[in-house]
Amino acid sequence: MTYWNRMTRRAVLGAGFFAGTSLLLKACGQNSPNRTTTQTSGGNLIATCFAGSWEQFHREVLVPAFVQATGGSVTLVPMVSLEQVAQLTASPQNPPFDVVLLDEGPFNASAKEQLFEPLPVDLVENYDQVLSELQNPEGWGPTTGVQVMGIAYNPALVSTPPTSWQDLWAAQYRGRVSMQGMQTTQGTSLMVQIAKMNGGSETNIAPAFAALRELRPNLAGIAPNAGALATLFQQEEIAIAPHDLNNVMALKARGASIDWVMPTEGGIALRPAQQIVKNTSADIALAAALINAALSTEVQTAMAAAPYYFLPSNRNVPLSGVLAEKLGNRSAEVLEKLVLLDWNEINKNRSAWIEQFDREVQV
Repeated sequence: MTYWNRMTRRAVLGAGFFAGTSLLLKACGQNSPNRTTTQTSGGNLIATCFAGSWEQFHREVLVPAFVQATGGSVTLVPMVSLEQVAQLTASPQNPPFDVVLLDEGPFNASAKEQLFEPLPVDLVENYDQVLSELQNPEGWGPTTGVQVMGIAYNPALVSTPPTSWQDLWAAQYRGRVSMQGMQTTQGTSLMVQIAKMNGGSETNIAPAFAALRELRPNLAGIAPNAGALATLFQQEEIAIAPHDLNNVMALKARGASIDWVMPTEGGIALRPAQQIVKNTSADIALAAALINAALSTEVQTAMAAAPYYFLPSNRNVPLSGVLAEKLGNRSAEVLEKLVLLDWNEINKNRSAWIEQFDREVQV
């Protein structure tokens, strides 16, 4: 049994708790529906986010900015993308959320036209500030902020910092490497990147499975999520693993011996975006106001700084501190160094690949 499979039941039970909570909040906390007004004075939204740095950013920066701008309120529900889509699919006429934050893989794989509203750009004045590469050509919400996936390592255990994804296979890391499973956006992204480095593509990751078999002696375990990967680093059970810059910096701030590098082949861009849910009873203008606040220069500037470290999608935000040191001075410049994956192609085979990964990757 894989490490990932041992954790699945616990993750599902936790998601079920959040599901019941969000439905109860939805029933008790909503104002009367008003889908046509452009007024954004008061009202409550049920909005999802991811646990960890994203939740912290929402609670400390985005929600206060939204409240100040609109007088409204937000009930946050931390939840992974796949579970969000599953709940919306199960109840499309009475959705439990008003605005969701979704990774691009699960979003692109969903029945988008049935579950989400196209972005009302006329109600999102900050949309024009978003880099064109991070706008959605189909009219959906743009990337809120970019998580950059590179290589995390423990300087106390690694004398020479890694420089390439290929370093994961180095003999000195026998039994000291980990990665996230393919149920996660990070795990699937890594597998596609490994495939591309070995002649594969977004539609053919057979070379990645072959490379993973060669990596097996180095693998200490497959982490089910970012939190589990963080625990492996904190307990010094691993020395090196693909990980997001924002999560690495959060661990470092808590005293963990950890650092991060951008591989020479390029880091991987993870591009979550906020979407307005279809058939919500919330005011569409209020939902749009939350997205507008997220894209504002002030909120995006805070997003790029400690303790969040997300690459801003707003073109007017200069990078400084950790992001400038690790990535570059401007988001547009950084995007040229990152690998932008085609999730429409990946999703065609992802379910089968996940099954193969869970079946073959033993630890």
